Amino acid sequence: MRLKGIAMSLLSVCVLTPATTFAETLATDTPDKEQVQTGICVLTGKIIDSETGEGIPMATINVPGTLIGTVCDADGRFRLELIEGKSYNLLGRSTGYMEQRIKIDANGAAKQMNIQMNAGIFDLNEVVVTGTRTEKLIKNSPVLTKLIPASQLQRNDFENIMDALEFTIPGLQFNSDPRGDNIRIQGLENKYILILVDGERLSNTPGGPIDFERLSTSNIKQIEVVKGAASALYGSSAIGMIINIITKTPERPAEGWAKVRYSRYNELLMDAAFGTKYKNFTSQTLFNRNSTDGYDLTPDSPGNYTQNPSANMTISEKLGWEYNHTKINASADFFFNEEKNPQLSDEVTHYKSFNKTFRAGIEQQLGEKNVLKGVYYGDFYIRRTVFEKLDSIGKNATSNVQTLRLTDIYTPFDNLQAIGGIEFNWNKDYNVKQYGENLKTRKVNDINGFVQLDWKVIPELDIIGGFRYTHHSVFGDAYTPKVNVMYSPGNLRLRAGYSKGFKAPDATELFSDFQMGSVSHNIGNPDLKAEHSNYYSFSAEYTFSKLNISGEIYQNDIKDKIQSYNVIVDLPGGGQEAQLRYRNVDNARIRGAEISLTYKPFQWVNLQGTYDFTDAQDKATGLQLTGNTKHALSCNAMFMFDLFKRETTVSVAGRWTSKKINFREKTITDPETGETTQQMVDSPQDAYSLWKLTVQYSIWKHKYMNLLLTAGVQNIFNYTDPVNFTTYDPGRRVFGSVIFKF
Repeated sequence: MRLKGIAMSLLSVCVLTPATTFAETLATDTPDKEQVQTGICVLTGKIIDSETGEGIPMATINVPGTLIGTVCDADGRFRLELIEGKSYNLLGRSTGYMEQRIKIDANGAAKQMNIQMNAGIFDLNEVVVTGTRTEKLIKNSPVLTKLIPASQLQRNDFENIMDALEFTIPGLQFNSDPRGDNIRIQGLENKYILILVDGERLSNTPGGPIDFERLSTSNIKQIEVVKGAASALYGSSAIGMIINIITKTPERPAEGWAKVRYSRYNELLMDAAFGTKYKNFTSQTLFNRNSTDGYDLTPDSPGNYTQNPSANMTISEKLGWEYNHTKINASADFFFNEEKNPQLSDEVTHYKSFNKTFRAGIEQQLGEKNVLKGVYYGDFYIRRTVFEKLDSIGKNATSNVQTLRLTDIYTPFDNLQAIGGIEFNWNKDYNVKQYGENLKTRKVNDINGFVQLDWKVIPELDIIGGFRYTHHSVFGDAYTPKVNVMYSPGNLRLRAGYSKGFKAPDATELFSDFQMGSVSHNIGNPDLKAEHSNYYSFSAEYTFSKLNISGEIYQNDIKDKIQSYNVIVDLPGGGQEAQLRYRNVDNARIRGAEISLTYKPFQWVNLQGTYDFTDAQDKATGLQLTGNTKHALSCNAMFMFDLFKRETTVSVAGRWTSKKINFREKTITDPETGETTQQMVDSPQDAYSLWKLTVQYSIWKHKYMNLLLTAGVQNIFNYTDPVNFTTYDPGRRVFGSVIFKF
């Protein structure tokens, strides 16, 4: 009957996904030996499922506000050392369970107890950091945050970060062109979407986009998404959305994974990592390699592929050390990429890219009220041209980002917390041809001071206010305040916020002068102004026994928005040229609404759906911003059950977008007078939907070890668009992977 129910649900579901999330982890070890010290009460026991009586692996138990805590083993067992004679309020947590609070008196040298936990419909106890730059439970964050947990990434076996973001953020699309993989959402491009890894911004490729091939989905703990302006905390570019990709940190003496994934077009992914946590030291080494033969949506021109053959490799090392009140961490990442030409191409050059990223941080607790943090971050991207016939290589472009930040988190009272700091950012871009004949290198920097106050007025009311001052080396001073309020009576959460954003034009927008492949001539505008925005939002969230529903309305007013537009120009010698230009739009208004539903009708079914409406208007012309899609829907249905006594997951994910608004500006010349006029021509791109089916089966499991087989179909209905390129998806493809976790 259960399998029949699964089949019926698969046919009937249209909106829908799991709300499974990854468990919060603590940095304390579970001692191996039962050594009882004088004045110490050793508490041992198990955290168990209240229905099944089975131990809950990797559950956490701690004393809030202290460093006392531990992570359960694979059977749910734990061991804590408490001071004898004192009373403690313990907090137990695990993904998919309601948090459990227990009061205990530490009497005697040893105590034993089992803690029962009830399965929860939604895990609102995950810790998020993006909206406030401080750790807060997602349910307690006044800044509405969307969370994509590692479990959702694994069970859907997404191809890459781009695939994961498109299927989980309604309206977000990636389109490729000679510059790279470009993001579009709400009529906004790459530059308005700030991409962070562990809270630090990534450098762009020379064309402007982020190279997402650098990132491994296997190493992600969670992805946090915050809409709207956040310049008060993150500075320039944080106008439209923040996507913060948070990576994993080892929790056991030996852990890791090995993964092989294969799909159509000889797409081969090999991914492996080994991590260790020994006493106060952690280390993780990661290797990732991905290669593909590429694909072509226009076979009538076999010399030019939609995606060229390519291969890339990432090697990473992440270290951490903690002693008493001091934490030190450091990491280094090296990324190698080569994109080759198709066999029938007449191109005589292709590109190689090399990226290196370094991070070092220290955290020091000063007394009971202050935590001081210092971070250096450097991200260096280099692109080289390979001259095939000459058998030589020459550097053609670089993009360097460096950040130095010092922050202080001050908590004078339990209900009051302040964060303040200073930050320096350096950007250096070099391009042998992108900026024209004379300009090859452009350097900019900014200095920032910021402060934020988080005041929990009463248990149900939380207010956050913040402010940043920025001095930009080219565009001068900017002031970006913010305020967020959350009122949470019972299961209802009401959030409201205002924030101001600031963005300086980049080098491409100001100085570009180059032929962008066969697409268009890219021409910058040195007279561009810096952009400023005002973002307003209101949201409501309510959790029933089996249903979580949230709704949000927002408006983003962007003054002097920099808009790219296409112009068809008549050339003096005859013929026409397509040009991509830039201009300031006096006032762009983006307003919209989003509704999300998460429903768990049975213990083994998770359903989710999100609908997003966006009205992105150029107020001067009354026209929609180019690239906007007014309606978008993402949905996911996940079914978890035992098949032949083995854990099995079936996931169906889909996304739909309405037609993509697209305007072209055409230059028309009067044949008699020779006068020219500009005319806007509407050429929308069709609506479309993409669907994906994934089946994952655990063929062997022992404690922390798990061997998983995954198979699925990407783009089930084989939708492609080789004419208007609304999507660059190559069509239906079957994929499979083998994952060993330990």
